Amino acid sequence: MNQALRKDAQQILASSLQAVLPDEAVQRALRDFEPHGGRVLLVAAGKAAWQMAHAAVSCLSGRIRRGIVITKYGH
Repeated sequence: MNQALRKDAQQILASSLQAVLPDEAVQRALRDFEPHGGRVLLVAAGKAAWQMAHAAVSCLSGRIRRGIVITKYGH
């Protein structure tokens, strides 16, 4: 395989993996989210729950009133 093709393939793979990371997906989803009154509660469950909750807290900068994260031990 020539070097240019290998470099392009590696770049495509790296971009694809970056796009599906849980925290990246949450940041994209919440980028334009503006709560309109009321409380913002965070609920996250699953193996990537902590990572996704952390991204949500970062994106919503102090607007989350309460939350819960449920995940397997060690995740």
